[in-house]
Amino acid sequence: MKPAPFGYHDPKTIEDAVALMAQLENVRALAGGQSLVPMMNFRYAMPDHLIDLNGVAGLDMLEIGDNIRMGAMLRQRRIEFSEELRMACPIIHEALLHVGHRQTRNRGTIGGSLCHLDPAAEMPAMMLLLDAQMMAFSVRGARMMRVDEFAIGFMTTALEPDELLTWSAP
Repeated sequence: MKPAPFGYHDPKTIEDAVALMAQLENVRALAGGQSLVPMMNFRYAMPDHLIDLNGVAGLDMLEIGDNIRMGAMLRQRRIEFSEELRMACPIIHEALLHVGHRQTRNRGTIGGSLCHLDPAAEMPAMMLLLDAQMMAFSVRGARMMRVDEFAIGFMTTALEPDELLTWSAP
């Protein structure tokens, strides 16, 4: 099958992305597409608009210090090969070795995995295990939530329709 028709939007800033999300109806954010695109092809998901986050600056950060911060667009492959992250939190590295295959990890993002919230996925389980903090952003501003507040049900997050997950901190 092919996806239902949709409008495509390619913002370059977080502010532009959330402005589009606030203005448009039935909108979905596109990260790596490893979950969303197959769902669209089978018409399990039928958004009227896609907001492509791949060109949005700053969402692919990986900061390791006293805490770890991972941007929503951080590719799983980069996490897998970060020696600094492996030393700081080896369980994340071990979990990523069980995520799909190399092609999936090359495109898949931490934010996409968390927002899809598949109960069989490794990254949501790791964030729960590590009691992560999540940062959502909208035109109203930033909102912090614990991962147990973020994950509210089967494949369902607490994100409002106009919010984007910007980073997580395990």
